[in-house]
Amino acid sequence: MKKLILSIAAMTVFAFANAGTAIVPVSQEWYQETTKIDPESLPDKVKEAIQNDLELKDLKISEAHQVTEEGSVNYLVKFESTTPGEEIKKKFDAMGKEILKMKAPLEPVNK
Repeated sequence: MKKLILSIAAMTVFAFANAGTAIVPVSQEWYQETTKIDPESLPDKVKEAIQNDLELKDLKISEAHQVTEEGSVNYLVKFESTTPGEEIKKKFDAMGKEILKMKAPLEPVNK
């Protein structure tokens, strides 16, 4: 009987000790690795897709990045827009298929 009372007392102490603890679920996010690359080193399929796109073929590439996410390699390409203060970003897969398109204002540069 003494062991039973001690066990109940011990469980009560542990229950109160963990009363302020909350279990928070953590979302699993895929690791994304980005590497800046020279626009000339883009895969030929991506270059062909850019040349075949009427909106992009005359624009200058300002940056290119190789993005590894979810086990696949994609390419994020930033273009200088004809609209001042704006840039166009597009993401392509390795076969040149467009995945994502964004128009965003350029960030101000502090000198």
